[in-house]
Amino acid sequence: MKNKASIKKSLKSRFISIKGSKIHYLEGGYLSDFETTFLFLHGNPTSSYLWRNIIPHLTNSGRCIAPDLIGFGKSDKPKIEYTFQDHYTYINEFISQMGLNNIVLVLHDWGGAIGLHFAAKHPHKIKGLVIMETFYKPMEWSSLSPFAQWLFNMFQGEKLGHFLNGHLNLFIKFILPFSIVRKLTKEEKQHYEDPFRTVESRKPIIKFPQELPIKGRGTENETIASNYFTWLKTSELPKLLLYANPGVQITEEKVEELKETLSNLKVQDLGEGLHFIQEDKPNEIGLAIKNWFHGIDLKT
Repeated sequence: MKNKASIKKSLKSRFISIKGSKIHYLEGGYLSDFETTFLFLHGNPTSSYLWRNIIPHLTNSGRCIAPDLIGFGKSDKPKIEYTFQDHYTYINEFISQMGLNNIVLVLHDWGGAIGLHFAAKHPHKIKGLVIMETFYKPMEWSSLSPFAQWLFNMFQGEKLGHFLNGHLNLFIKFILPFSIVRKLTKEEKQHYEDPFRTVESRKPIIKFPQELPIKGRGTENETIASNYFTWLKTSELPKLLLYANPGVQITEEKVEELKETLSNLKVQDLGEGLHFIQEDKPNEIGLAIKNWFHGIDLKT
């Protein structure tokens, strides 16, 4: 068994061209050695860097791939609108070009919405689902705290959202660090800040809050979220739900709902955490996925 340091060094930074733009991804393990691919999908405003301390736990169990969504991390920033559908299109093409099958999806935040949408449309490619801090169904506005309602209501305004997340860069400067229990190091902050040094570069961050699949608003994204939740409730695929306390998107109340709703589900409490639990509980997350993966039959 390799030690953690040697496994980290084995991670490769690679690029692939999709729709004329470079998509960056981290890769560990080798396709010829494993039949399973762990595909890690991040959300707003992070990147594959979010998974850096989790992937090493799994490189001896399968091929590990963590892309940067278009406009995030080291991926290019083409002149597109950065809608949910844009992100889905790039990830769908990424999976196709990479020839990925037998996928265990490891999902967080918007990566969860993208991944669940893909899984519902291509269940034959999926071997298992790992879900944490994401919207597994349309969001209920009333379930948000008064502060969150106030803040995201402003983020969703076209001009105000551009000012707050474009000019003031609040998602990077405020939302990210205050959604992590521990204090990020200077180096870690720099990794998250570097892709978004200019107002123009922050267009993907600005757009995501405006794309939220909120229940009752009749948007296309609400319909998509409703559809993949309907599929999720009927799917017999092995599932692992990881949650923290108090959490943000997946609270104890939602954990209970998922326990009652989903089949073939294992649930694990990671302890104290907010939204970006990968920064607080990377070892717990990595080991939980590894133990779950090796303890179940994923051959179906």
